[in-house]
Amino acid sequence: MSHLKKCTVGPYKNCVEIKSGELRLAITTDVGPRIIGCFIGEKSKFNHFAVLPPTPFEASDNGFALYGGHRIWHSPEALPRTYEPDNVKVDYFHHDDMHIFTTKCFKETGIVKQLAIRVLQGSMVEVSNTIFNAGNWEIELAPWTLALMAPGGKCIMPYAGAPDDSPYAPNATLNLWPYTNIKDKRLAIGKEYIIVSHDPKVEVPLKIGCNNTQAWVAYVNNNQALIKQFCYDFDGKYPDMGCSSECYANNLFTEMEALGPLERLKPGQATTLVEYWQPLDNLPEIKTEKDVTNHILGDMIDIDMDDDEYGEDECCCGHHHHACDDDEEDDGFPWESFEDEDEEDEEFPFANLTDEDMHPFAGAKEEEVIDVTPEKPAKKKAKAAKKNDKKKSKKSGK
Repeated sequence: MSHLKKCTVGPYKNCVEIKSGELRLAITTDVGPRIIGCFIGEKSKFNHFAVLPPTPFEASDNGFALYGGHRIWHSPEALPRTYEPDNVKVDYFHHDDMHIFTTKCFKETGIVKQLAIRVLQGSMVEVSNTIFNAGNWEIELAPWTLALMAPGGKCIMPYAGAPDDSPYAPNATLNLWPYTNIKDKRLAIGKEYIIVSHDPKVEVPLKIGCNNTQAWVAYVNNNQALIKQFCYDFDGKYPDMGCSSECYANNLFTEMEALGPLERLKPGQATTLVEYWQPLDNLPEIKTEKDVTNHILGDMIDIDMDDDEYGEDECCCGHHHHACDDDEEDDGFPWESFEDEDEEDEEFPFANLTDEDMHPFAGAKEEEVIDVTPEKPAKKKAKAAKKNDKKKSKKSGK
């Protein structure tokens, strides 16, 4: 069973804390949704996600704001479609070990986003990122997840797979964004991996993407790592010139990104990018590709998509898309059962939940409210106190 509490992360109150073994996540309910907290270890206060105050995005004038953490977007990136403001409360309910966070319908696009988190064995979680087309027209998009990672770490993306035909065939595609300098000291492109090291002193952004056929990414920080696994669809058409993984970095954070293939969604259809998150603890310093292979890839749990534990009835490509032909049933769209009163409620995925189950904090007691905001180190507190004493001395003329 999952462990559930209310918590506060930075300025964000009314978050839901979900625990799976040594992994603790915090998800916003007042905005987003965002997975705003990621803590590895029972008592750890180190958040692997960057937490920002509500930060309006300069390029958008529609109210979209950055908050930090993991969010659901859709590609190709375009204004205003991608930048839908998600600044209002989300609908949250849970049933057994499944936790569902759903946005309201965005009026401009007719899109509804849903984040579903399922607790698995071995400190792992399944994170399903779903986009519903609740509008009146067909749309083409790819599900896209972005996680703003805490400063000081390294984002690792594998990019080289075995050539299909011969050792003389190309085996990888690398894509650069216009503001990226291939000689940037934060960027290391090896034989097997792309490693982007965060540097808080460098404000110039960089972004790189690849056709990540190995279908995993990792972020290493504080002698720990968060691994995200998904699946690569070899038959799919990916956005951004074929990218299934991307990494963006500036002086404040690093973004670890995953993308699904492009889908054409008719009204009432949906697409889902499923990720499996695994924490690693007590890692040595990761410096070389050999370190990555030995300590990240070597400890990674192999996900079998056919195993019931890791998602029954999913597509072999790892993202399951509910876009169906007219003669097929589509039970992935949660409002379909309301269109015809004669249809059975079983098509509504949460029809059997009670009011108590659907309460925003069902199962969480008031005294369980906690604050998982990282505290300032004692040295910083002492330094601040010393500075205040100096100011007081100056004012008093001493």
